[in-house]
Parts: sequence; C-alpha cells; structure tokens
Amino acid sequence: MELLIPGLILVALMVYASTKIKKNAAKAFESEFIETGEFSITKPEGFLHPLNDDSEYAFEAYSKEFGQDQAEQHRQAKVELFVFNDANFDDQRDEISREVTTIVSEKFEETNSGKALFIQAEREDGNAAVVSFYKVVARNNRIYTLRVSVLPEYYDAYLDRINEMLDSFELK
Repeated sequence: MELLIPGLILVALMVYASTKIKKNAAKAFESEFIETGEFSITKPEGFLHPLNDDSEYAFEAYSKEFGQDQAEQHRQAKVELFVFNDANFDDQRDEISREVTTIVSEKFEETNSGKALFIQAEREDGNAAVVSFYKVVARNNRIYTLRVSVLPEYYDAYLDRINEMLDSFELK
C-alpha cells in the first residue's frame, strides 16, 4: 500500500510530461510567420523549421513525413534559402539550369521585394527525383534563392503550401 501512492504520483507525472511534450512537438509543425533582419516567410502547417545556427542555409524547413520506396530517406517536401554575395540573376539562373534535369517553367515578375525570377524544374536529389520551385530575388549585390522541393508523388498534397511559401517570401 505504501508503494501504491508514490507509484500513482509517478505515473501521473509521466502522463503529464508526455502530454506536454506531445503538445509542444505538435506546435512545431503549425503554421508560423518567420521574420529576420533580411527577410520574412510564412512556414505553412506540416513543416518544421529547425533552429540550427550551423546550417548552410539562411532558412530551412522540411515536412514531417518521409517518402516511400527509393525515397524513404527523403522528406516529402523541404525548403532551403541560399544567399549568394556578388551574384546576379543571370549567374543564378545558369547555376539552377546546371543543377536541374528539366526546366518546366520560368518567368520574371515584379514583387514587393523587387524583380523576382520564378522557376519550376525537375531535378535529382540524391537518389530521388524531385520537383523544385525557385524564387530568386536580388538586393544589395546579393541573390536570395528560395528552393522548395517536393517528391513528385506528393506534388498535389503540397502545392498550396509551396505557393504560400513562395508568395510570402519577401526581402526587407
């Protein structure tokens, strides 16, 4: 009997801690407006933005779920923001064309951040084929390239969220 009460208290604490952890983990995948000194972007629901100061990207996020079969080591979707110093649109467009297998569409558009280049392309990411969307924007001799990639079988499921990210990405 004297072990029953401490045991019940321990179980109650474990349930409480587990519930808190699950709630906090779920919050990490909710939609979030992210703002830095250089840019802002809306991370849609279902994506995680890891807080990693050692990242090679100015911003990154990825889906909770992984692909299947050959793509089981790849996230269904991921986002990376590259920043290049002393670069221009032509150089960046050429670099993108070298890394992709097929450019599906390409257009220039005026945005709140200035002139932007939008590219949709197909490319290989390791051993998986992906569809990638690029938004390239210039500011102060720097090129910002937002790349959103999705496994083709999940294209329809992520298209609205991809467009939300591309539309919301703005430079300050």
